[in-house]
Amino acid sequence: MGHDNLVLETKLSSSKKRKKTHNPKVILRNMYMNYCKKIRKNEVNALYKSFADFKKNHVAFTRPYTSMEDLKNNPPKVDCMITGSDQVWNMTTVPSMIPSRFLDFGNPSAIRFSFAASIENMKYSDEQKEYAKQQLKKFKGISLREKSACDFIESFTDCHTRCLLDPVFLFDKNEWKSISKEPRINGPYILCYQVISNKLMQKVVNKLKKETGYPVVAICNVPFKWIHADYSFFDVSPEEFLGLYNKAACVVTTSFHGTAFGILFNKKTYTIPKSISSNRINDLMHLMGLDEYVVKDVKTLAKKPIDWDKINEVIERERNRSVVFLHEMMG
Repeated sequence: MGHDNLVLETKLSSSKKRKKTHNPKVILRNMYMNYCKKIRKNEVNALYKSFADFKKNHVAFTRPYTSMEDLKNNPPKVDCMITGSDQVWNMTTVPSMIPSRFLDFGNPSAIRFSFAASIENMKYSDEQKEYAKQQLKKFKGISLREKSACDFIESFTDCHTRCLLDPVFLFDKNEWKSISKEPRINGPYILCYQVISNKLMQKVVNKLKKETGYPVVAICNVPFKWIHADYSFFDVSPEEFLGLYNKAACVVTTSFHGTAFGILFNKKTYTIPKSISSNRINDLMHLMGLDEYVVKDVKTLAKKPIDWDKINEVIERERNRSVVFLHEMMG
């Protein structure tokens, strides 16, 4: 749209020392994690470097801010501030920086709005509700990612909200492909992207492998293996992440954004939410008419063909709604 962008960067050092634990399971888990980090040191370092390079090449950042006091005393000089996406209005995530995510800093006359803000735990205290209510009065517009979050915010404020798709959908498949990298393995394969452990994951990939004969490729976000796969990659760059999605035959994931990219790349995506009541994944799959692909039981994996033309029409419609909202806010 012709605007220069800066992403607010915060770097917080923890002043609290971890409490010593005497739980044998926790001790053994930490020992195993440290062992895996050591034996995969090169891959872990390559992963960090690839993300640093991606940030350098694609994203413009502010200087790092280490505290709210620092941010309030020396805010970025901007005309507009936007907050949004993944669980940005959780009250338990880095509590000291909650004001930054409610844009409680900077030029009072700057435009403020939210884009597809998300809330996982909608259990604010009365004090937290009052704080959010007062801050949101300063916003020109409020959009949230889930209908449940819209209902929650409207329940204790006078705000009108809009439900918009996650910002990854503002790019279409071809735009994401333009910054992707050819993966180190040729398709077709079953792509597994797991960010939290779930016992269903192994059962689902085993069944799909038996049915299709395709190998299983696992993108690991930790230095140990979540599941048994034919190929486990521990150093996938953002560019190769996109390339792996592009060449996959199908996707199995526990991640919201893993689900979103599966849909964007028109891949049959089996999503395993953290719980059956996971609003953010369920809302997205329902909007796309893919409720059957939310995995509840490995015995009933969806077989129904997917009408990608219809889903792409939904994505385009929702993308246009998002663009209209952005023009309204920036106008």
